[in-house]
Amino acid sequence: MTHPGTCAAHDWTATTTHADEAPTFACTSCGTSTTGCRDCARPLDGTVLPICVRCLEGARGLLDDIATYLAEMTDVAKVAVGLRAVRYDLTGTPSAANAARLPHGLDAAYREDVPVSGPGSIRTRGGALDLLEAWVDDWAERCGDDEGAWDTLAYLRSKTLWAALNHPAWHDYLSELRTTRAVVRRLAGLAPEREPAPCVHCGGTIVRDWTTWEGLSDVARCTGCGTTWGSRVHLALTERWHVRALPAERPDALVTAEQARAIWPNLKRNTLNQWISRRLLEPVDRDERGRPRFILADVAARVGASVA
Repeated sequence: MTHPGTCAAHDWTATTTHADEAPTFACTSCGTSTTGCRDCARPLDGTVLPICVRCLEGARGLLDDIATYLAEMTDVAKVAVGLRAVRYDLTGTPSAANAARLPHGLDAAYREDVPVSGPGSIRTRGGALDLLEAWVDDWAERCGDDEGAWDTLAYLRSKTLWAALNHPAWHDYLSELRTTRAVVRRLAGLAPEREPAPCVHCGGTIVRDWTTWEGLSDVARCTGCGTTWGSRVHLALTERWHVRALPAERPDALVTAEQARAIWPNLKRNTLNQWISRRLLEPVDRDERGRPRFILADVAARVGASVA
């Protein structure tokens, strides 16, 4: 990184060429130049490391999340008295139909995991830690650390910077951490709750997160564009506004009869069916479920004519 000048907040612009091994940037205000983070490609500012603080903290945060979810996973007592519905494995096979499994979901607490199958095989706290222990063994050997009774998550957290700079399988490690977090979060009953409708901005999935201290959050977030809504009421109002604005914003969109009635709540089903039967409204194709679809502008014209 070079510092020919200084400014309060850099305004970075990409200057990468085919000859550059990594993304490069220059500040349009002061002429400072820098490279991009090795992981996220964002401009590096205020560090001599090839990876940004945000990515390092993100890796440590994965370990913190795993620790939180492991603490919430079903214990033997909860399973025995039926406080958790853990009678199904990942494929949905009931224990009663599989002689290899313990009855009443007890294998969720007692069963030995199969680390060779990866994070998808995790069923217990011990199984998750056994899987991550392989990384501890590898890192300790590479670092020359004496063998000892390491705290798995604490050791990995303490060596995060070293691994990010030196380990050839750093990105494989991150991928396994993310998958492990998703599995133990689901086993702990804390997987995000999906909202039925997609994001009106990007079409992504909208979820609400479970927390160990508050339960299900009121805040909804899009996993695609990152937009958040403070409450389900706020989300519903946003969705309603966009639905009502569709005729003006997307007159060429194709809609089913049910979708048309969602846009015009006062449009009676019988009225819509009469327009179709009298060929006042012609379908142009069918959706994946075989339902006829109409051009939104045509429906809007009929609605306008009916109230004129």
